[in-house]
Amino acid sequence: MKKFLLRLLSIIIVITGILVILNMNVSTRQGINYQWRTIRIPLYLKIQDFFDRHYNYKELTKRIIRDTKTDKERVMKIFEWTYQNIKRVPDGFPVIDDHVWHIIIRGYGVFDQSADVFTTLCNYAGVDAFFSIIYTKDKTSQIPLSFIRLDKRWRIFDSYNGIYFKNKNGDIASIDDIKNSNYKIVSIGEIKHFDYNVFFENLPVIKEIGLKRANIQSPLKRLIFELKKWIKQR
Repeated sequence: MKKFLLRLLSIIIVITGILVILNMNVSTRQGINYQWRTIRIPLYLKIQDFFDRHYNYKELTKRIIRDTKTDKERVMKIFEWTYQNIKRVPDGFPVIDDHVWHIIIRGYGVFDQSADVFTTLCNYAGVDAFFSIIYTKDKTSQIPLSFIRLDKRWRIFDSYNGIYFKNKNGDIASIDDIKNSNYKIVSIGEIKHFDYNVFFENLPVIKEIGLKRANIQSPLKRLIFELKKWIKQR
């Protein structure tokens, strides 16, 4: 009887501890018109929201890439979906920056948010992807470009403007192709007069992409990311 009571007490203590931890307040951040604020929410709600977004990404990606057979087909489907469904911010609407899934729900975003959606969904389709802000040499202008790895080569997309690039063989141009001026602009929307050359001079050399926002939306990679961040802060 005594052992049973001790075991029961231990279980109650563990459950109570878990409930206390899950109800601890943690922070999340939200930007409205580039003004950031910190929002306090219970840990259990943050975890619940994370898994809700994760499974929604998975289901949405499945619908978008249905009936595709190759990574190239999957990427192009996601590229077209992003351009068609993430519209430019309407006049008078706030620019809200929080989670990628919320951008998808709102259906609009600025240039880097479009790239954020595109590269996140590519990762959920099993294709390595991330986006980066590329500057001109004089740092006076910038553009977010998405980098997608297809056939072991990094390809470039501008999902916000519906632009990608092809080489002279008709394949999606790689970074090397573009650096060698072997590319032409392909638009899936309205053709925009935009000088990419001033940005292409600063294209990165990509070796390892590490853990970035676009590829840490799944539970395992997010856990690794948080552990690394925690260790770094010790």
